[in-house]
Amino acid sequence: MTKNNLLTKGIGGIGAALLVLNGLIGAGIFALPAKMAAELGAFSPYIFLIFGALMLTIVWCFGQLAVFYQETGGPVVYARKGFGDAAAFQTGFVYYLARATAIAANMHVLLLYAGYLWPEINTGMGKSLAIIALTSLLIFVNIVGLKAAMRSLDTISVLKLLPFIALIGVGYWQLDFSTATAVTTPALDTISAGALITLYAFIGFETVVVTSGETNSPKKTIPRALMLTVSGIALFYFCVQWLYWHTVGAETPDSAPLIALANIIFGKTGALVMTLTAVVSVAGNLLANMISTSRLTYSMARQSLIPKHLGKNWLGKVHGEFATPYISVLVLGVFAGLMALSGSFVWLAISSVLARLVVYAVCVIVLMKAQHQRTYSPNIIKRFIPFIALIVCIWSISQSSMNAWLFLMGELAVGAILYWICSKTAND
Repeated sequence: MTKNNLLTKGIGGIGAALLVLNGLIGAGIFALPAKMAAELGAFSPYIFLIFGALMLTIVWCFGQLAVFYQETGGPVVYARKGFGDAAAFQTGFVYYLARATAIAANMHVLLLYAGYLWPEINTGMGKSLAIIALTSLLIFVNIVGLKAAMRSLDTISVLKLLPFIALIGVGYWQLDFSTATAVTTPALDTISAGALITLYAFIGFETVVVTSGETNSPKKTIPRALMLTVSGIALFYFCVQWLYWHTVGAETPDSAPLIALANIIFGKTGALVMTLTAVVSVAGNLLANMISTSRLTYSMARQSLIPKHLGKNWLGKVHGEFATPYISVLVLGVFAGLMALSGSFVWLAISSVLARLVVYAVCVIVLMKAQHQRTYSPNIIKRFIPFIALIVCIWSISQSSMNAWLFLMGELAVGAILYWICSKTAND
């Protein structure tokens, strides 16, 4: 049983690492190798190490924020601590939209890969029924308990990783390393284009900080899970990209790049297994996203950023038996499901990545303020890392299209109106 509508702790070190893993590795890895090979050629594997290291500066900042603030909510909590209620509401609003959009989009991606095995699933009524079934399953697993959701994530992660381990192991064993292509450094503008794709591949790591309040020993668990898992994933991306370049090369495959790679190494059976792996991989991303994103509205309700009659009385409620924010889970599932059914997520997707980069920048600035306000003085390296992280954020943000900015400005305008309404309702 849960008391006072508070969530209970149920995420350990492995669970935290799996939230990071599944937040990062979803559908992107299956399309990424061909794009990177086309852009950067033999240099493409190394870009993951270079810009993965730069991304680690942002990851480190989130780890430090998790040390300072252990409440559920992640960026919402950080923005409130640093800039007050209005900034926290806006951060939570645009971040929630970005995450819900990703869930809706990935439902379509999952069905796209499933369609290779069962074409009828992507036709008319079949697709609608599949989205409804998938949404219902995600809602059910997330409502019946955090432990059930995390056990499901454990299973999915194993099913996701084993085929990749086999692909990399057998692929490298078959390679003739004496014919490896010499690496030449591309032009700076080419690196910039590839770098942006690389940085996008690392978006999603912050899933774990949103669930800080449900994590055992978050001060130790979350920073360790973030740094070790993201570092490991950077090496994983490098290995996959290196194998892809030296096996497939710059040719554009007929199917998804990793499915084409598996077909070369293992034949048709390998392609089939990798297709199933794609479905499982996206499912893991969906589950991790649902676990984390449903806690955003719960956190906003608990911090009184949403009026009490809608917030603590509804979105902030915790199920007495399952200890989950069941109404927040239900609202997120229905919202994402409706976007997936209608296709309206396409419009919000335009600003989704930009919104998350802006949230990253806000959180990095909050860490800078927190360091300045602390009684102790962090060493020069700990003070320097956030500046590098902020530069990475600003550079990434500057690459966004005008359409993305217009959509984000529209979301912020809507958020400002909603905050005004919420504040007025609370005062009344």
